[in-house]
Amino acid sequence: MIADATTIDRGAFEQSFDVCVIGAGPAGITLARTLAAAGARVALMEAGGLEITEESQDVYRGGANLGIEYFDLDICRLRYFGGTSNHWGGWTRALDPIDFAPKPYVPLSGWPLPQIALDAYRAEADSILDVPSATEAPDLPVRQSGYDFRRFQFRFSPPTRFAEKYLAEIEASQAITLVLNANLVDLRLDDSLGTITGAVFKSYDPADPGFTVKARYFALCAGGIENARLLLNFTSQVPEGIGNRGGWVGRCFTDHPHFLVAECVLRVLVREREFYSPTELFMQDHSCLNFGLRLEPRWIWPKDLPTIGFEDTPPETFNIQLERLVRDPFVDRALTDRLILPQPMGQTGVIRVAQEAAPNPDSRVMLSEERDAFGLRRVALDWRLAEIDVETMRIAVTTFGKHMADQNIGRLRIADWLLADPPRFPGVADDEVGGKHHIGATRMAAEARSGVVDADCRVHETTNLYLGGSSVFPTTGHCNPTYTITQLALRLGDHLAARLKG
Repeated sequence: MIADATTIDRGAFEQSFDVCVIGAGPAGITLARTLAAAGARVALMEAGGLEITEESQDVYRGGANLGIEYFDLDICRLRYFGGTSNHWGGWTRALDPIDFAPKPYVPLSGWPLPQIALDAYRAEADSILDVPSATEAPDLPVRQSGYDFRRFQFRFSPPTRFAEKYLAEIEASQAITLVLNANLVDLRLDDSLGTITGAVFKSYDPADPGFTVKARYFALCAGGIENARLLLNFTSQVPEGIGNRGGWVGRCFTDHPHFLVAECVLRVLVREREFYSPTELFMQDHSCLNFGLRLEPRWIWPKDLPTIGFEDTPPETFNIQLERLVRDPFVDRALTDRLILPQPMGQTGVIRVAQEAAPNPDSRVMLSEERDAFGLRRVALDWRLAEIDVETMRIAVTTFGKHMADQNIGRLRIADWLLADPPRFPGVADDEVGGKHHIGATRMAAEARSGVVDADCRVHETTNLYLGGSSVFPTTGHCNPTYTITQLALRLGDHLAARLKG
């Protein structure tokens, strides 16, 4: 069933649902479908409509940016049915086993649940996201003198648009009531301040007094930044915000740093992007974080010479390639003069990093004094990278440069900004900066003294409020988060279904 908060009979909410799911993006839709399949009655509350509108998108607009130069927040996420899957690029990969383990040199690292707890949901996540089995994207061989790198592959979704794939199913469902244009403005607690009794919503009508949805359980799946912003705003009964007694809501926010860290010239033909990550032994030996390096070719050999090796390359062909290199606008003459190149040489490229960032309590989502249309305070974002984040970038690119030279693949030149001390991070006009992956601001931890939710995604300070999405990730790994978000939503659905039966 689909309804609109502007026109729905508010009497329909006098009944209590089993679960109220707030947010209809990948996490919320996956959770609602899982619960409905288990026989639960679900209110799926979406702040936007079926199409994007300026009115809804404006609520995501941020206030002050206090840290690293970052994107305007209202372009990072989409606030309508289907959420950010509406512009998702389809990159998927499960986290690595080491991402779940605590690293002794990284405070607050590690998950309070093992990887196997999510592995059980791989096949179902593959089906939801329309990706091939992981067996079709194994690691590729790497010729190397040590045991430094893995050459991994991503699996790509078409990409799946949750709105297109699941709207008809939800509309026909007798178990799910989808309410559009329903903006969460408060969560109400009982007298003990430990149990949510109702969620208060308003439509976009300024005169709307609001309405309350009652349920046995509530799941906030509003987004990696929005989950924290909403909890910090709900101060009508607890001055510090719901779930924030320990002061963790909003802390440890991060994104995957995405930067161009080197330019290179290649002696071997690279036809498409190649992806490299460190082995566990490498991370332990170098006390660094997990990372993904992307070797991206800039131009390829002529199509009529697809199979010619360097050993058989005629001199006239090599001269043409060398001339093209010098004319490449991304590589100046100074670069070619500074490098000692193997001969002959045929291609240029760049090295990008997309890496894990360490949990950093000083990197955070806070509230500004500016308010949105519902009177809630907007975000003040302070994204910071720690010394280990920068050192990981330097270790990654330096070691990969040695690997390229050792294997006679080519030579690279490290970006000047990364060699500076402190590093001069490029801005959003010059580089990718981040993956627009909002992670960690309501982090998972075994105890309330070091996080917001427990291993089942329940807010420590409550009996019945759960969070969905990448805001609960305690550490990030280096891969895009949508696959792990889907696994966690499936696991949360099973957990709540079991609680309801109990």
